[in-house]
Amino acid sequence: MKNGLYPFFWQHGEEHAILSEYMDKIAESGMKGVCIEARPHPDFVGDQWWSDLDLILAKAKENEMKVWILDDSHFPTGYANGKVKECYPQYLKKYLDMRRYDVQGPMRQMRIDLKLLKGRPWDKPDPEQEILKVYMAKRISRYTEPGDPINAETLTDITECMDMEKRLLTLDVEDGAWSIFILYLTGKGGEEATKDYLNPLVKEATQVLIDEVYEPHYAHYKEMFGTLIEGFFSDEPRFGNVKGTEARIGSDMVLPWREGLEKELGFDAKYLPLLWVNANGAEAEIRYQYMDLITKLYRDNFTNVLSDWCHAHGVMYLGHTIEDNGAHARLGYGTGHYFRGQETMDYAGIDVIGGQIVPGMNYHHDAFNTGGSNGEFYHYALAKLASSAAHLDPLKNGNSMCEAFGAYGWNEGLKMMKWIADHLIVRGINHIVPHAFDPKKFPDFDCPPHFYAHGMNPQFRYFSTFSNYVNRLMELFRDGTHPAKVGVLYPAEQEWGGEYMPIEKPARALTEHQISFDIISLDYLAGAEVKEKQYAINGQNFEVMLVPYSTFLPQQGKELLGRLEQSGVRVIYLEKEIYNFDMQKELGQYQAVKFTNVYPELAVGEYMKNDVYCLMLFNENIGNTIDTEMTISDGNAVYRYDAFANTLTEVSQKSQLILQPYESVVFLQGEENQVKVIAEELEATFTEGFDRGSGKKSFDTDDRMEDRTDLLPEKWEVTFADSCSYPEFIETVPTEKLDLISSITGFENKSGTVRYEGTTKLEKKDIEGNIWLDLGNAYETAEVFVNENSVGVRICKPYRFELTGLLKEGENRLAIEVTNTLGTQMRDAISHYLPIEPFGAEGMVHLYIEKYMGK
Repeated sequence: MKNGLYPFFWQHGEEHAILSEYMDKIAESGMKGVCIEARPHPDFVGDQWWSDLDLILAKAKENEMKVWILDDSHFPTGYANGKVKECYPQYLKKYLDMRRYDVQGPMRQMRIDLKLLKGRPWDKPDPEQEILKVYMAKRISRYTEPGDPINAETLTDITECMDMEKRLLTLDVEDGAWSIFILYLTGKGGEEATKDYLNPLVKEATQVLIDEVYEPHYAHYKEMFGTLIEGFFSDEPRFGNVKGTEARIGSDMVLPWREGLEKELGFDAKYLPLLWVNANGAEAEIRYQYMDLITKLYRDNFTNVLSDWCHAHGVMYLGHTIEDNGAHARLGYGTGHYFRGQETMDYAGIDVIGGQIVPGMNYHHDAFNTGGSNGEFYHYALAKLASSAAHLDPLKNGNSMCEAFGAYGWNEGLKMMKWIADHLIVRGINHIVPHAFDPKKFPDFDCPPHFYAHGMNPQFRYFSTFSNYVNRLMELFRDGTHPAKVGVLYPAEQEWGGEYMPIEKPARALTEHQISFDIISLDYLAGAEVKEKQYAINGQNFEVMLVPYSTFLPQQGKELLGRLEQSGVRVIYLEKEIYNFDMQKELGQYQAVKFTNVYPELAVGEYMKNDVYCLMLFNENIGNTIDTEMTISDGNAVYRYDAFANTLTEVSQKSQLILQPYESVVFLQGEENQVKVIAEELEATFTEGFDRGSGKKSFDTDDRMEDRTDLLPEKWEVTFADSCSYPEFIETVPTEKLDLISSITGFENKSGTVRYEGTTKLEKKDIEGNIWLDLGNAYETAEVFVNENSVGVRICKPYRFELTGLLKEGENRLAIEVTNTLGTQMRDAISHYLPIEPFGAEGMVHLYIEKYMGK
């Protein structure tokens, strides 16, 4: 089975003994890859860096791990280890800015002093600001209207009225209300954090990054390129012309620029003011053309330059941009167009950090990241952007990647990580970059949680359980095809030009109806093969195109959609309110699986692998169990796959589906020999059910099972161990109940493991059937022992353990260990965004014994 986990491993110049220990711990966690990040190393690409990297690479080889390398001295990528500012200032980011003057005529020889274009009254003029052009236009109305619109047809070039040396504008103004626009070039006004970064619109600027980071690594380790070292990772490169996610074209901000760009645009330069100013709709086409150009220039002069170098040197180029809260189609934190920003990367990348995705919170909520979290976007659109690019871009070979789990705070444990991982995988993500292993002295408050934390993380011993589970699931969603028949038009161009429907609106409606889909950009659509009633992209055949509502669609988009309609493809133009569209009635035929009830929070993922249909179902509701009759379409035999136990069991095509909160399941449908090929890749085991075709050998609360909770110990010895003292339980908890301990005085802030241990005496008749222990609610990772033998580990619901064959006649020793997170002990600003869960088993523990088998 291939590894799909490449956790960040931060570097601060630690001693080699610590680095060696951490590489062993990463391997021990079940993650057979690592992404090296200088965060921040004191001597990046210097002697100490090479010495540290020598050791890390040697340990990676020893532990049979693969390595990715973050491509700058700190994030975001584009700093080029500081060399742009230091040695190549001509390649620093350049912006176009505008100053508007509103004037009233008539007036002869009106003069405006332009020495200080913007700033505070006490600021000095900036001699580096270069006035590019000066334009004048008549205001549309003398009434106050939003945005103070102008008449675009009256825009006139008055640059000749400028005395550039004196920075003085002199002109005659006719009667009426007019606006004067000063267009000038500047290096200031952008995002402070990236002010010393390279200009991504200039190929030579990107070459500085190659010369300062990529080439030195190749010089030191070229024999490892393409083998041990798999690729370079760019982290959050962006335009950075303003801080934040709301940098929609048309707002008040400086704009990315390069010398001579005004000559590359497809419109007369006199319309440049419309990049900021409204003109009764005339601005839509201007803004579209500008965004269309610079997003292509970003792709060609930044991403493509780096990927070309990587491919020429035998390694991959991958990473992620910032998509937060809709930034994927904007400036600022974004790259203007998600798919173009990722186009020449080998994996489609995204990230989920800072509380962006929180179980159950599919709405806007407070979070660590800028502007909080638009939960609707993160739940329904983010992962689909990456998986769609992976499916539709032949370069990516179906590979997608998500940096995940970082900056959630210490309250985040394996339970939430499992929920987030399932959320990503069911939407098509098949590689994860866990954030992060941090070798700095504990505690380090840099974006926790940290997975090992020098032994302080009490859940670390269970990380391999999590890693193995996630790796198995991701293996199922690689090296195959996505069978979606519904496409959704990516609305970046629509957003650039006017009012639009965000992509998460149709994505949510489809997800809640279990209809698989891909997000399709106009670029992908332009390369589609159009057939009768179908269009194909990268071998994937679609039958439907949903077009989100908008007031603007570029001419190319109209032509491409018209081409689909002419071929008989069903093109659906959505109204302004998505809720007016009856998804079940219109597209119910594409529902992946049929249920007797409606479950909006039941997420479905479909995939075809080796002619086997893979169906993943995930209950994303955190409080309610799904209990419904399920029917999988007729065809070959169906097998239920348990990714924790790594077992396959044949089941019927129509059966009862019961999924507790946080629980997921996979069904495989295909010929037995084809399913066995997948089982071999997963190293999975075939098992028998109670009756062949009736279901897997599993717990079921029907009349076969008798609740014999009376057989559990009456009293429990309750003890506690922190992560350093475990497995020695030296602290006694003052209770004899199997219940939460976080409300007991002295244990409110404990992080570690609580152990409930008791003795029960059983008769032979008590142990003849299949036996299950169900803990109900536990907080949060649970392990059960019978007579000192571990029964297994559960990191989320259902906390259910099979005890069949482990109990004996006579006295039995039963132990339940529950391990929480460091969140009760470690408090920091980030950790406040998630509530602190209680600690222990909630006390609703049941023992079920099967009364009969197959009768």
